[in-house]
Amino acid sequence: MKRTSGIGSTTRTLSAIFWKGIKHYTRYPGNLMLLVVLPFLFTLMIFGMGLFVGGADATRNFAERTGTSNIIVYEILGSAVWMISWVVVEDVGVVLRDEQMKGTLEQNFLAPVNRFTLLVGMSLTDVVITTAIFFAVAGATIAVTMPSASLTLLPAFAALLVGLIPLFGIGFLFAGLVVKFKEPYVFTQMINLLFATLTGTYYPVALLPYWVQFFSDALPQTHVIDSMRRIVLANQTLVDLYGNVFILLALAVAYPSLGYAFFKRLEKKASVTGELSKY
Repeated sequence: MKRTSGIGSTTRTLSAIFWKGIKHYTRYPGNLMLLVVLPFLFTLMIFGMGLFVGGADATRNFAERTGTSNIIVYEILGSAVWMISWVVVEDVGVVLRDEQMKGTLEQNFLAPVNRFTLLVGMSLTDVVITTAIFFAVAGATIAVTMPSASLTLLPAFAALLVGLIPLFGIGFLFAGLVVKFKEPYVFTQMINLLFATLTGTYYPVALLPYWVQFFSDALPQTHVIDSMRRIVLANQTLVDLYGNVFILLALAVAYPSLGYAFFKRLEKKASVTGELSKY
């Protein structure tokens, strides 16, 4: 079948997929509200556990290990990025399974649309949703606890946007696993727990063993969280963080390329073996 091409047709396709995703979130606002509330709950839980275990020395011990005594902002930035990565991996990686269960996957795959366009369209919705999560969680917290640092939200958000690109690549990889194994939820839950452990969501990555830090450095969230904390809490700029920015840009090229190549390989094999029609 001849594929549609050209800027106009691609734009219309992306727009249709984007608005479909937006309608899903607006029709089920409870899901979006939960995504906003969970980072606060996780942060307060960690904060309470730290005070209970650390006692009177909790704040001092925290400052010695992190370089800041602002526990709430430090933790909420990690929680926000973790929840955002959770949304991206779940949405991009699981959406094919949802389409399969609804009986619409075959229609999408038979449409004269490039597979990459389908995956990118699914990702565009998440850009809007993650933006809402970031400003509702991190923005509100900073506005209340340290309003003088409100302008630092803009460069912090810029770091997040760059970090979303490699995250989408990880989502493409999970989309390929869905085509092969049909059951994505075990993989996504495991990887999201690993993200919380390896990326310094609630503690500095430097506290991890050296061999674990190697894996942490390969994850975009590690550099996004670190950059955000330096921008907001240490008043650094993106120019000061050129090392993190360079790594994120490199991952933004590598992960989508590898993730899409992996997806295409499994999708091509599934079209030959008939696995696309198996549930």
